[in-house]
Amino acid sequence: MTRNILSLIVLTTLAAAVSLKAEPAPSADRTSSKNASKVESQKPKAKSKAASKIVAAPSLVEGWNYVKGEWIHPDGYKYVKGQVIRTGAQTHKSPPKPPAKSLLNSVKTKPAPSPDPNSPASKTAERERNLAPRPASQTGTHL
Repeated sequence: MTRNILSLIVLTTLAAAVSLKAEPAPSADRTSSKNASKVESQKPKAKSKAASKIVAAPSLVEGWNYVKGEWIHPDGYKYVKGQVIRTGAQTHKSPPKPPAKSLLNSVKTKPAPSPDPNSPASKTAERERNLAPRPASQTGTHL
């Protein structure tokens, strides 16, 4: 019985190893440069006013991304309290420059204006807060 199970495991492992191919995946740089050259070669030579130009969104030059309230760099660094801190494995590269002040200021949220206290919506919200049931006190004993 154990020989059958072991032979089945070995056979399954061998079949999985044979089915895998060791071909390098095309990198994004190679395909994008090929596609860019194809697009340039396919562009019409005549200029027309109706033709619109498609421009890709600019990527962050510095590489910093603002994710869930934190500045994260793809090389494994975080920007915390004005300092660049390594969070990933050591790459033997110099740490990236911190994000620019304009980039830091671009994600700051502006406080929402407070509603007028005499408006009907604020009065309704206050009434709902006051009428909401509150939990019972837990200080007494029930003897």
